[in-house]
Amino acid sequence: MREAGVKREIPPAIQPIFPSYRRRYMHAPPEYAYKCIIHMLKENMGCSEIKRIGELSLRTRLSGYFGAVLSVQISREGEISILDLRFNYIRVILFAALLLGVTIVLSLLSRSVLPMLGAAAFLPIAYKVNGDAVKSLMVLNETLSFAEKAYVRQGLLKERERLRRSKVNTAALYEKLRRKHIKTWGDTNVLKYKIEEYQSAGFTYEEAIIKIAEEEGITV
Repeated sequence: MREAGVKREIPPAIQPIFPSYRRRYMHAPPEYAYKCIIHMLKENMGCSEIKRIGELSLRTRLSGYFGAVLSVQISREGEISILDLRFNYIRVILFAALLLGVTIVLSLLSRSVLPMLGAAAFLPIAYKVNGDAVKSLMVLNETLSFAEKAYVRQGLLKERERLRRSKVNTAALYEKLRRKHIKTWGDTNVLKYKIEEYQSAGFTYEEAIIKIAEEEGITV
C-alpha cells in the first residue's frame, strides 16, 4: 500500500536567522535514522567529533571554534522516527558580549566612537555560524528524503523476494479472493482497487494477489 512520506516543512521565503529548535519526521526506525544523521554530519557537514550522549542522541559542533553546537534526539512514534534538533550558540554569544564590552570601554576611554567600529568583526563570524546552521537543516531535509526512499525501497525488495519464494498458485488464490469479494461486496471493485494499490507501490500483479490473500486469510 502507499507509504506515508517524511513530513516536510515548506521552505520559507526568507532563511531563518540562528534557528534554535526544529523537529523532523522520518518514516523509518530510529536506529536507521540515527545512522543517516551520523553519515550526513560526517560526509556533508565535515563534523569530525560527534559525541553520543544517549541511546539515540548525539551532539556535535558544526564548524570552527565559534560554530553552533547541534544536539539531536531521536525517538519513536509508531512507525515514524521523530528527530528533535537543538542549536546552541553559546560561544558566539559570549564572543559578541565580550567584543561589545571591550568596544564600549575603549570608546569611553578614548571619547571616540571609532572603537565601536571594531564590533563589525563580529559580523562575518555571525554570518558563518548562522549559515552553517541553516545549511545543516537544508542538508538534513535532503538526506532524510533520500534515506527514507532508500529504506522503503529496501523493504520492498525484501518483501518481493519473500513473495517470490512463496510457491503458491496465484490463479487459485485470485479465484478464491474473487468469490469472497463477490459474496461480500457484490462485485470485485474492492479487490481490483487493492491490486492496483499494491502495483502502484512496486509489486507485480501476482505479488499483489499473494499480499491480499495473506491479509484476508485466504490459502490454497
